[in-house]
Amino acid sequence: MIMGKFQIYLIFLALLLMTISGEDDLGASKECKDAPFVPGYNLAGEGFDVVTMERKGSYVINTEIWDLGNGTCKLRKNKYMNGIKQKLPAAVVDWGTLPKCSMKVSSQIFESAEALVNDSLSALPDGWKVGLDVKAVGAAIGSTHSREAKFAMTKSKEDKYSFTKHEAGCNIYRYRISEKPPLHEEFLEAIKSLPASYDPDAYRNLISTYGTHYTTSVKLGGQMKAITAIKTCQAAVSGLTDTAVKDCLDVEASGSQSTATVNEKTQFCREQKKKMHTNEKFSSMFSERQTEIIGGNINGEDLLFSGSSHPDSLKKWLESLKSLPDIVHYSLKPLHFLLSNKHPARKGLKKAVEEYIIQNALMEICSEPCKIGRKCSARDRCACVCESSQFIKSNCCPAEKGLATLKVYNLRAKGLYGDVGSQTDGTVTVTYDKQIKRTETIDNNDNPRWPETFEFGPIKIRKSSNLTFEVYDADSYWNSDLLGKCSFYLRSGVVDDACVFTYGTFYFTYEVKCAPSLQGPQCNEHKPSPMAAHLADIFSSRNGVLVKDLPRLKLALNYSDKFNFKSTYGKLMML
Repeated sequence: MIMGKFQIYLIFLALLLMTISGEDDLGASKECKDAPFVPGYNLAGEGFDVVTMERKGSYVINTEIWDLGNGTCKLRKNKYMNGIKQKLPAAVVDWGTLPKCSMKVSSQIFESAEALVNDSLSALPDGWKVGLDVKAVGAAIGSTHSREAKFAMTKSKEDKYSFTKHEAGCNIYRYRISEKPPLHEEFLEAIKSLPASYDPDAYRNLISTYGTHYTTSVKLGGQMKAITAIKTCQAAVSGLTDTAVKDCLDVEASGSQSTATVNEKTQFCREQKKKMHTNEKFSSMFSERQTEIIGGNINGEDLLFSGSSHPDSLKKWLESLKSLPDIVHYSLKPLHFLLSNKHPARKGLKKAVEEYIIQNALMEICSEPCKIGRKCSARDRCACVCESSQFIKSNCCPAEKGLATLKVYNLRAKGLYGDVGSQTDGTVTVTYDKQIKRTETIDNNDNPRWPETFEFGPIKIRKSSNLTFEVYDADSYWNSDLLGKCSFYLRSGVVDDACVFTYGTFYFTYEVKCAPSLQGPQCNEHKPSPMAAHLADIFSSRNGVLVKDLPRLKLALNYSDKFNFKSTYGKLMML
């Protein structure tokens, strides 16, 4: 008796909740025809490509059908649209509004393009691999051709980059597709046109139109995302770490948000700009950026990093999301799930999707040895690590501008005049900054050639420091006559020059080599470090090759003994 009453109570509660949520709000034929669809009604049930991370714009589920079979439809009151009633497609269930969003900015930093690609996989929902055999050890599977992945991978081949990701989102609506939705007529026709026997080209054409998966549930609203490329060594010589740049971009992306952490970072960033003698925004200093804003009305402003400068635009954008939402979060199922187990195209479609995903998986392969340092990073096996010093950072970037090595050699003189009645006992001192080098004395020779080569090691080229030569006639240790002195500003490269004295001419050669990632006469300009041209065409990123491009890499390496090619997905293993 008690159990019976409890069951009646549960049924009543369920009916009450259904009434509150509007699940049983059915509209009559005329009311349904007049009512608009809910915003974003057709954003689920669309084909989706997990390699390019893009919606295909081709529908596998028919979301235009609203008639439940007797002229009725599901109607919902939209609290974000003044409570007006809007209809749902027949395929849509569990539609509802979500609480107001906070638009809090989140950020991450990635030391390489490959790390960013691996992270972008997290944008794919859990379960996207269910029903697919797409295992490839050591490879990034999915999202390798997304906009952010291509941006980062292209940059990585041009120079040594790290990357930051800043994003903020707002969810307003949510719904899902029913378990047995009506399929779109064009998708059904495309399936019917597939040949009985497996034809890779035919199935690949279908994938190019409809993608690999379809969206089964969505959260709608808007999102702002920015990927910023940071030239690692250019930041280092300005006294900035990648983390410092990210923190200062955090401040600018946070806009009007005021927290203890943001305020602390703001003060830090002011101090950094003061050291660099600039008032320029960090988002302007580091402006190699891909920005994406989805949902709402967009007027071209950079709302993420200039939101505080355009508060009205940001407010209008947020308001427009109510009527023009886009997909922020989603769930996916492979396309072949739409076909019955006995359907002749199911196995072929599954196989084609698996091949397409695996062929576009990214294998991490180190494209070059370390010019300095060694590969010993636990996080990135292709990263070069150096012993940190006053001249070099642990990431093998110069600690500041103007760093170089200095070598002085080929010292000689002609026509010197020292002692009366005898020839010159010549010696030379060479000075730069606080370093002093001295040659041996060559006795009784007015045309000496000193054999010494002086290595000054790492130096900093300064306007206040000159390379100075002093030539003496060394009569004794305590009594040397200065025959001539000259000084020169250093410049990069090999320099042959001479000093003309009252008696005789002194000749010398010096070589200044800029530190890695520096160039220019005073070694104070950034020098890009592009990857080798013959590999850049094959590698998709600095240290990443798509599985489908491994045969090309094998050919380019001319069957090098350093590599061993395995048959599993054409995997390339470093020996």
